Formats: sequence, structure tokens, C-alpha cells
Amino acid sequence: MPYPIVSEVAAASWFKKWQIAREQAGDRVAPPEAPQVEERPIGDNFAWEMEVEAINDKLARLVEKESQKKFESEGAVLLHQALPDHEALRDPEFWYWLSTVPGRTVIEKRYFHKKVSYLPDKKNFFGQHAKEVLFFRLWIRAEMGRVEPCGSAIDVYEYVRAGSIDFWRSHLLRVLYAQHRPFLQAFIDFQFPAPERDRARLSTPEIRQMAKDLAKVCANISVEMLNRQQCKMLIERVWIKTSQVRAWAKH
Repeated sequence: MPYPIVSEVAAASWFKKWQIAREQAGDRVAPPEAPQVEERPIGDNFAWEMEVEAINDKLARLVEKESQKKFESEGAVLLHQALPDHEALRDPEFWYWLSTVPGRTVIEKRYFHKKVSYLPDKKNFFGQHAKEVLFFRLWIRAEMGRVEPCGSAIDVYEYVRAGSIDFWRSHLLRVLYAQHRPFLQAFIDFQFPAPERDRARLSTPEIRQMAKDLAKVCANISVEMLNRQQCKMLIERVWIKTSQVRAWAKH
């Protein structure tokens, strides 16, 4: 069954019209028209418009009542559970459709600003192969962070819910080593240890410096060959070296 897409060119043109409309009106207005929607004729049957409308209703309610941190963690779980394993999820132009057509108001709510002329950054809607599109960020967070079920007690989204927005965007979603699930889990265990998962072990300057050092180390090894315990040991060794070299980390 076909799934809907919006090309990057169409999304960019749509966003520009929206900018102009806001500037001319001096108020919050919808873009003059939705971008052109096309269809990609592959994949299993799924009622995209109907199902996505229900998803967006839930996300809109979530963003209105929860903090930004809670919205992104719970929104990631909600979106991942609702969407099927489908070819569309690997197509950036599907995410452009989701963000610019049915999901535009959710993004506006997530990035609401008191200035009426303000618009959310365009990268939340399109560009960079959808890597920064809000809906893709939520879905990939859950896809990368979930664990395989092992018994009735385990929460497969435990790691998805852990951590701050900045930690996920800067140190997990944008780096190659975190694509290895055992490493991602070990890194979250290091920075947001159980059981609370809300209290960061390192300060922002510390974790940023450690992430830089970690990236240098991981460039010279095959992280994919390491199990979770080995990943944990590697992360701890890097932190020891970082804390010894950086005088600020000793105080």
C-alpha cells in the first residue's frame, strides 16, 4: 500500500511561504497551503492518515501537560509503539510529510514561543535526511534505546525514558558508537545510573569533554565487537583518563 511523502524541495518551499505569511500578518498563522503530498507505492497496508491523526492527538495532549523532557521520553515510546515496522520509517520524505502536514501543530506546541513571529527551526520539519526532524528523533530514540523483552518484568523502554534531551541529541543520536545498542545502554547506565535514572553522574562540562574523548577512542576500535560489560569497562576507562587530565573535573 502506498505511503505519503513530501519532498525536501516541497517542504522548503512550504516553510518559506509560512515565514512570509507570519511576517506579513504579524501573528501566528498557518502556512498558506500544505506542501504537495505524493505517494511511494511500496510496503504493507497501513491506514496512515487515520492512524497518524490519532497519534498526533495523543502527542498534542502530552506536550501540553508534560515538561519538554517528559514529552520527548514518553512521546518516543508512544510513537514507536504506534507505528508499524514499515519501509516508510526508513524514508526521510515520509518524516517530512509527517512533520509538515499532520504533525505541524505538534511541533509548534513543542517549540512554542511568546513572540508571535517565531517559528520552530526548519530542521524540525525537513533536511539532513530527517535526522533532526522532531518525529524522527522521537522514533529513533525509541528504536535505538529499546531492549529485547526477556521475561515479564522487564521494561523494554527503560533506556528510552532515561536521560536528558541534550544527552540524547548530542551524545547518542548524533554519534556512531551509540548505534551499537550495548554501548548505548552502557553509556546511559554510566551517566544516568539505575534505579532513579534522572540524576546525571557527570556535570554538563564533564560529560561533553568525556564524549569528545570517547569519540576519539571509538574511532580506533570496532565498538560493534564489544558486549555490554566490555562497553561499560571502556567507558569507565575513558572517564578515568578524562578526569585525570582535566583539572576542573577534580574539584
